[in-house]
Amino acid sequence: MSDPTETKSGFTEARPSNSSMAEAEEERDISEQVLTPSQNRKLLIKTNSVILVVMVLASLLAFLDKNAMSFAAVYGMSQEVGLVNQDYSWLGSIFYFGYIAMEIPALWLLTRVRIGKFIGTILVLWGITITAMAGCKSFATLAVARFFLGVFEAALLPCCILLTSIWYRREEHALVSALYFNTFAGIFGGILAYAIGQIQGDLSPWKYLFIIYGSVTLVFGFVVLVILPDSPQTAWFFTAEQKKLVVIRTAENQTGVNSNKTWKMGQVYEALKDPKYWALSIGVMAFAVTNAGITNFNPLIISGYGFSRTKTVLMASPQAAVAIVAQVTATVITLYVPNVRCIVWVLSTLPAIAGTVMIHLLDIKMQRAASLTGVYLMGFYNVSFVTMLSLQSSNNSGTTKKSFASVSVAVWYSVGNIFGPQFFRTDQAPYYPLGINAMMTAFSINAMMGMIYFACCFIENKRRDREYGKPVESSVTVGLEVDLEDLTDGENHHFRYTY
Repeated sequence: MSDPTETKSGFTEARPSNSSMAEAEEERDISEQVLTPSQNRKLLIKTNSVILVVMVLASLLAFLDKNAMSFAAVYGMSQEVGLVNQDYSWLGSIFYFGYIAMEIPALWLLTRVRIGKFIGTILVLWGITITAMAGCKSFATLAVARFFLGVFEAALLPCCILLTSIWYRREEHALVSALYFNTFAGIFGGILAYAIGQIQGDLSPWKYLFIIYGSVTLVFGFVVLVILPDSPQTAWFFTAEQKKLVVIRTAENQTGVNSNKTWKMGQVYEALKDPKYWALSIGVMAFAVTNAGITNFNPLIISGYGFSRTKTVLMASPQAAVAIVAQVTATVITLYVPNVRCIVWVLSTLPAIAGTVMIHLLDIKMQRAASLTGVYLMGFYNVSFVTMLSLQSSNNSGTTKKSFASVSVAVWYSVGNIFGPQFFRTDQAPYYPLGINAMMTAFSINAMMGMIYFACCFIENKRRDREYGKPVESSVTVGLEVDLEDLTDGENHHFRYTY
């Protein structure tokens, strides 16, 4: 039996049993090993070949499925189904009602289930749901399908944040986040929608969109069930020796490996008392307002420039190309230059703000090319979010706290996406002045939160240096201790925040 003991946070935790002591001894032996550059490179290549590929493809399919509705609208879904007034805007919001409804169950599940099987299962379920949307014949049936699509996609973002924290080093988090939260769907979505629109069949083009996207997601879900491991220690692609070395590779994060399955409310309270938590949460919600506009209304805004249906879906692709180039370039910089993530976060909002100003002020007929450039400049909007995702992965330690913080991102993301579409009123189509103004305001709030987050991290790091001195212990040793004791970043005085 384990004996209870009081932790630094004031909540009760079990004292390690004999088996736990044996595991602790083994991890101390591991901490004495040194990871060579060659070994690190081999581990990273294998990790990327499976973990990163799964995250990138799963996120790509999620965005394709979610964005399919905007292209379906261009292909006549609204007229065939009989959408009127704000029905289309509500379909954009209803997805996130399902999304937010699932976050509390997801928070509980992430500390208890096998994450590989969990991700595979939700992929299968949302693949079935998106396929079923082809059979919807009314607003009510579309609303039900969109709600459950949100339910099944809700856990993907928290899962990707956790996988990044578990499998990658802190300096790699920004680039990994940029790659999995990608805009490939925006690039290929327009091209695929154009190709699908050329299908000469018995069904309307928008129905083929849902059938094809859903079928691919369903098949990929079964593949993920087979190939995605639940932790580095159960990875089928690592040798027995590499399973030991991977512990050393990520121990320096001092964020643990999500091995503790005990729910600890003290870690939740620690997160809620942290001003960084609220700065990032508000930043995420502001981003989500802009995301709602771009995801649901970008093709409809572009259709207002006078292009044909098929050309409209193609003209939406450059914005996504701007986004992926901007976010990869920015995050590569963070890989080589320490503590510039918040700077990237703030600066990336400036071109996006400029884009909204151009759309708002320029005459769409007399200055169409310049106004369209403003649409593409809004592609910089994604950079701030991937930066926030990477900071969430890097700056939270403790199993419960990491899970809570990861799910919180999805919750605030949902909130912004729920009310974001309501700024885009049908009677203002295709210019949507209220929606464009809302995006301009949201970009500005997002930038302000980036500056506040920077200040919080900088001040707290300086305080810790004054009180505890510079961290001098081996970060590998400290990292293993963090995993064994399930310490939070607040309890671990060696922890320094990335900004």
